Amino acid sequence: MEKTDKIYCFIQYPILESIDRKDILADALSLGRIFFDPLYLEYEQQMRPYSLDAQRLLLDSLPDEKNFTVRIHDQWSESVFQQYDEVIFERHYFTREQFETKQAILLDYMKIKMKHARFGYIRSYDEFLYHNIEKLDYRKIIEEDQETHRHPKKKNAQGEVIVDGHYFAGFDVFHFGFCFTSCWRMYFSKDYGSILPINLLRGVQQVEKVEEIQEQTLMIELYKDPYSWDKESNLKFQRLFRDQIGVDQLSWSNGVGVLREPLIEYRMLFNSLQIIQYQNDFLQPVPKSQATYFVTRTYDLKTKTETLQQVKGSLNAQAYFPLINDRKRKMKTIVTLTLDQTIDDGLSAYEFYIRNYLELNIKDKKYERYKPILTFHLSEDDFLSIPIQSLKSRMKDILFSEEKRAEKKRAFYVSKGKNHLYVEFLPLNLIVTKNENGQT
Repeated sequence: MEKTDKIYCFIQYPILESIDRKDILADALSLGRIFFDPLYLEYEQQMRPYSLDAQRLLLDSLPDEKNFTVRIHDQWSESVFQQYDEVIFERHYFTREQFETKQAILLDYMKIKMKHARFGYIRSYDEFLYHNIEKLDYRKIIEEDQETHRHPKKKNAQGEVIVDGHYFAGFDVFHFGFCFTSCWRMYFSKDYGSILPINLLRGVQQVEKVEEIQEQTLMIELYKDPYSWDKESNLKFQRLFRDQIGVDQLSWSNGVGVLREPLIEYRMLFNSLQIIQYQNDFLQPVPKSQATYFVTRTYDLKTKTETLQQVKGSLNAQAYFPLINDRKRKMKTIVTLTLDQTIDDGLSAYEFYIRNYLELNIKDKKYERYKPILTFHLSEDDFLSIPIQSLKSRMKDILFSEEKRAEKKRAFYVSKGKNHLYVEFLPLNLIVTKNENGQT
């Protein structure tokens, strides 16, 4: 498919008293004018011919409204300022020629803007489109139908089947208002320290460079040339960055997570975040089951301090089943699924998690002596429509016991070789009722 060959620049600002939105808008329009000669000025979809007088008039009469958009553009390039509630977004789309002749200006601009911005990035616009377009009709613009057919799918809020962007390395995710993605150049401000340790970003591996452009503000470059994003090696670097930060472990906005073994896991504790990074003998990030080194970070979200522990070893039962009851000789893990976006009634998610906790290769006496339990928490509707027969047909290499059914519980045993697992399904309203009554 034909490429746009454009560069896309994105900046996100929180609205604070120390930030003058008029200055941000003026700077954004000035940057646009440096890169191209605008033909039109657009405010709230009202378009007029561009002139400096029209721009000055707009800046002098900037409304107090919370939501509005300003745009200047010609036939190929554009600069956009958008205020949405308590956030400001600045976007620029430049041609390849404009970027290559004025790249230094854009890079300096980003450094200056990150004094007040929360996050920013610069990337190939074609790469952004490839990794962020989810609608099937729109993907026809960037790829052939047979390639789209291979991508994982989900349903959107309107029930329309779309591509699940979470499986793309460069898919943009917003987690508590913080943008996470993986692309050519990313800029993370010190604000990110409110949700994870900056040292986690500072310590990423197999990237082109990590620079501290201001105190606790980082620029991370994945590879040298943004236009070479689709080279196999660069796609691997892009995937590795996303996975070692654990973007899709932080945010399950598709309801079931990305069905892929993690390189890092997050656990919320009281006012703190526990992070476990999985590494091999060369201290490189690897999938959990391949790990021989374990880096545990405990991060205090209030004081923004962390403790770090690195140990060599092998995975034990508690790494998969953290809830241990020694008296009853049981160990449990809980997975909460929201299946309204799935297109197969959650079949792929059920299979992934069952296999993930059944097909273990761990040497732990507790695993042999205790009862391992995988508990699915589901909505009432999902609880009533668990596709167990389809699951059995799909997992023919797994032995299933007869299902035990009760009003508020469904369960069965599965086994493969020496490994066994008790799988139970509980409706979420039962869990809420128990918590309200003080039960556990």
